[in-house]
Amino acid sequence: MARANSNGTVPASADEVRDQIAALQADMAQLTKTVGEYGRARTDEAKAAATRKAEELRSRADTLRTDAEAQVRQGYAQAETAVRDNPAAAVGIAAGLGFLVGLLSARR
Repeated sequence: MARANSNGTVPASADEVRDQIAALQADMAQLTKTVGEYGRARTDEAKAAATRKAEELRSRADTLRTDAEAQVRQGYAQAETAVRDNPAAAVGIAAGLGFLVGLLSARR
């Protein structure tokens, strides 16, 4: 029979201590497993969110590219029409721009 300590508690036997340590180890193993599963789940969620955002951005970029191409085509068509309607003015503007570019490049 075990004797009580000065504080009134009965000391645990070696077998009881071993059983408690084994129980703690099992609890720690389960906790480690649970934390690992939680981390993997959060990683999967983050990957899915990043994939959704990348697809959204890719779609927006495609839309912007399509719009920009349409604007460039429209601007080219307008410039072509203006040159056909006013060839003398177009030649004058081109000559003026060439002169300015020549002046700027000669100064360097």
